[in-house]
Amino acid sequence: MNARKKAELLLADGTSFPGYLFGATPTAEISGAATVTTNMFAYQREMTDPARKGQVLIFAAPQVGNAGWNDEDIANPEGRITVGTVVVRDLTTRVSNFRSVRSLEEEMTAQGMSGIYGVDTRKLVRHLSQMGNESVVATLVVKEEN
Repeated sequence: MNARKKAELLLADGTSFPGYLFGATPTAEISGAATVTTNMFAYQREMTDPARKGQVLIFAAPQVGNAGWNDEDIANPEGRITVGTVVVRDLTTRVSNFRSVRSLEEEMTAQGMSGIYGVDTRKLVRHLSQMGNESVVATLVVKEEN
């Protein structure tokens, strides 16, 4: 990966999780309800599910993107990403799937979507679970100084 912009995920309680921006560069901060998925394989369906509209989707699986993006594994007819942003630990740049037509990052960029990678998602998921059942707002912020 080329030099990346630093970013951070800020939780409503003030906790910060540093990482790096991928996909499109956002024009403003991106906020939404923080939700965790433990699904290891269907990241496309998770990201295009209309029920997840505007959410900050945190992937508990350590690696996301290795199957790339195809035009079949989507959860809505338009194929649009519905989540507000995604949070991953390890973003795979080398795609390995015969149905892939582009990488996850290429699709996110094409759709104007931003994500953050390099986040310690294990620590983040533990922190969220300790906060209980309350709705947690998370915000993706791009750092100006890199």
